[in-house]
Amino acid sequence: MSLLTSNIVILFIMIIYGVMSGGSAIILKIGIFRAGGIEINNFIRDIGPAAWRLITTPVWMLGGIAAIIGFVIYTIALNTYDVSVVKPLVNTNLLFTFGLAYLVFNEKLTRIEWFGIGILTAGLLFVAFSPNIVSEDIMNIPLLLGILPLTIVLMVTMVFIMFVSKRGHAEFVFPIFAGTFYGLGTLFTKSLLIALNQMNTGDSIILGLFLYSVCMLILTYFFAIIAQMLAFERGRLSIVSPITNALSVIISFIGAYFVFYENLIPLIGDQFLFQSLFKIIGLLGILAALIILRREITPLPRSDGVN
Repeated sequence: MSLLTSNIVILFIMIIYGVMSGGSAIILKIGIFRAGGIEINNFIRDIGPAAWRLITTPVWMLGGIAAIIGFVIYTIALNTYDVSVVKPLVNTNLLFTFGLAYLVFNEKLTRIEWFGIGILTAGLLFVAFSPNIVSEDIMNIPLLLGILPLTIVLMVTMVFIMFVSKRGHAEFVFPIFAGTFYGLGTLFTKSLLIALNQMNTGDSIILGLFLYSVCMLILTYFFAIIAQMLAFERGRLSIVSPITNALSVIISFIGAYFVFYENLIPLIGDQFLFQSLFKIIGLLGILAALIILRREITPLPRSDGVN
């Protein structure tokens, strides 16, 4: 597959992902309010009933199905291409979020928001058309294992903050946890896929790494989803989305370099060309756009917690 063909394929895959993910974000938020919100005062006692209210709400389930389909598409891309390319491209979902916000909530775009969309689109294209985006099945196993204690500390801290954080701070606190866990989840998704691709070697280390990646993937995404749902309920998407997206991209981008040895500024034919900077330029453009595209997507009006 030529470089140009590979670029077009990854861009097409992530556009499909953007449609599913962008739609699920709005549907999930509507579903949360139709389910009566999420109230967790005791983690062990309240997490089950809260989850039951959500999964028995058809709108929320529809958003969940769309999110799962998007994740499958995202995993397919991650199995083939670099983390430092795929993860920034998840922000294609913002383009469709704005479009669906207009259709669902009749929201209008301001001039500054059109400017932000232009920067975001340019950044996505820069990343998509950066060179050498076919991923290698190599990783820094000791560093990957070293993420475990950090993840445990984050989980314990989040559970503690859930019971002491005021609602006014929730829209800042929970998106930080959501973005961090999503970023770490991306690294464990990639390590799981690499281990799965090498399972036929019969290496016990690879088997152990596969099981470790599965457990860490479940834990990080479990806490990421909880944090995101709490952020959706208690905060404005104008704050929640930029923080979550930016942190998840930054953590994945850094992890791509240190864990998977990805060349963030690769050479083309052993020569430095301007296109080698596309990935970095695109990432900076995406992060700038996330700051510009801060807006609130207002939930549908509700009465007694249900529409």
